[in-house]
Amino acid sequence: MGLFSRKPKETARPDGALTFLTEAEAQQLRGLMREAFAERGLEVVVHPDHAVDAAGRRFGFWNAGAACHGQPRSTWPGLVREHVRRVLDDLDAPDPFQGLSPDDARRSTYARLYDLASLPTAEHHPYREFAPGLVEMLALDLPETVTVFPHEAVSAAGGWEPLHAAGVENLRRLPTEELVPVPVDGGGTFTILLGDSVHTGSRALLMPGLAADVAGETAGAHGWLLSVPNRHQVVWHMVRDMSVVGALNGMAGFAVRGYEDAVGPLSPHVYWWDGQHYEQLTQVHDGRIVIQPTERFLAVLEQLAAG
Repeated sequence: MGLFSRKPKETARPDGALTFLTEAEAQQLRGLMREAFAERGLEVVVHPDHAVDAAGRRFGFWNAGAACHGQPRSTWPGLVREHVRRVLDDLDAPDPFQGLSPDDARRSTYARLYDLASLPTAEHHPYREFAPGLVEMLALDLPETVTVFPHEAVSAAGGWEPLHAAGVENLRRLPTEELVPVPVDGGGTFTILLGDSVHTGSRALLMPGLAADVAGETAGAHGWLLSVPNRHQVVWHMVRDMSVVGALNGMAGFAVRGYEDAVGPLSPHVYWWDGQHYEQLTQVHDGRIVIQPTERFLAVLEQLAAG
């Protein structure tokens, strides 16, 4: 038996495009989306994760699926209709960046994490890779909506660097709502930061300072484990000894559940900071959590085991 458990998850087969839904759920969602657009007078061509209308506009299914996920199936038609209504109404709404001064933009901007696979028009927005599958973008947070900055709006606000600096500083000012240490086999813990803010998960961008500021946990020579299951959770473990094995096992299960069972899913994976970038340590295959340590991470485990 190896160091890491590979516990099967007894669920129906996940959909290939909308991975937090089963194949049957995703098919139902696609049908409901087609019907909801038709009710608003739009005929759309349905693809696995988006629809396209006659004008070539793309409408992603990710947010609608997230709203329906975990809710009774009987409520899905109403949830989808409301989602489509908001999307189409937003198309007719004034441009939130129109007339926005650079100072106003900086006050309302947050650096924010997104799942790259859920962004069919990512090329229209400036972004940086944060970890495999996760990207950092700039989001304008207004009372009625949160909107990702397109390239032209970033340029109008003074460019990426000053806007990004303001977005990171606004993340630092968020209050710490709930902090939960979770004991694991081997005597260690991993820590969960929870919050109602849609930007809580994006506070992962502040690591390792975040852990030091809110939990008094400082990084050592071997980095840390990190997961960002959804927009309301950040999870970490500082790697210091062999308790990292239990932490990785525990975080792997938690990340998948938090990704599948919450609004605003980001990533089901656990990552390790190796001193320069994040390496992905987990995979999900046919509903199974599979831990796949990289060579560099295995080398660290050997060092820790040797004392």
